[in-house]
Amino acid sequence: MQTHMDHRLAMSALVLGTATRDPVTVDDTAFIDTSFPGFASLMTGLGFPFQ
Repeated sequence: MQTHMDHRLAMSALVLGTATRDPVTVDDTAFIDTSFPGFASLMTGLGFPFQ
């Protein structure tokens, strides 16, 4: 998914990916930490690998 550097789209897509059979990927995740520090750790801790 192209997020156009929108952290909301990126995080929504990654959370949606937890409920899909096929993997969901986003083009960039670097900016997520700006609005939600620890998001990657949270997702990984829940058992969903973070790209």
